[in-house]
Amino acid sequence: MYITQIFQLSQDTLPSPEEHLRYLWEVAELFDPLGLPIEHWYSSAAGTPKKSLRYPAFDASGPTSTVVEMLRAQDKKDAVTNYRITGVWTGKEKGRGGAFSTSLSSDVGNPTCVLRMQFDQVDALDDARNMQRFMFGLLDIWPTSTQIRVGPLIYEHTHKVFPNRPGAGWMLYLDRAITPKELPEAAELVPVIEGGKQNGTIIVSVMDEVFNADNPEHVKIANAIEVRLADQDLLPR
Repeated sequence: MYITQIFQLSQDTLPSPEEHLRYLWEVAELFDPLGLPIEHWYSSAAGTPKKSLRYPAFDASGPTSTVVEMLRAQDKKDAVTNYRITGVWTGKEKGRGGAFSTSLSSDVGNPTCVLRMQFDQVDALDDARNMQRFMFGLLDIWPTSTQIRVGPLIYEHTHKVFPNRPGAGWMLYLDRAITPKELPEAAELVPVIEGGKQNGTIIVSVMDEVFNADNPEHVKIANAIEVRLADQDLLPR
């Protein structure tokens, strides 16, 4: 499964290496009760997958000091001012595990920040309710998110309707209220409420099973959601 989250920073300057890694730690904490322990994530700043296994990225209290120093040294080498990307993985190329990275930008000309995540065999996230809770966790970390896309990577690459717009996939969060009247094709619309106001909607294409890009009916529903949203100018470009 693949997740992409789009957001902007709530500050004008690039977070420090420690702050950046703490964001990643908060994401890794969402996986901890799902069977991927916080201590078993490793830093991509090590340079190679083999080397990374020497450097656990996190402990129970946050990012490890070693990994913070590694990223700080990388900043100095790259002369980082307003953009940085770093990530972690579980150390396994096959089987149960995952990897994710965040690119953070304080560039006023291009302030878009992106979380990219891929994981396999995290069985709890095959359940729609658990996935929704996971998405709410991501929104707690970055409340300024404009979209979160959840689904197989192959759907995003080969099956979505519009090349330059997000695919609905299994679930799609948009930072706007969407009603069943506007989107009857959705299996469920989950409102995201903060301070008594609806800030967004999680659009679910399939509720009773995990989305499968090899299932023509699943693809048909997701495509119909995208078309309906685009027709009403509700699908971002």
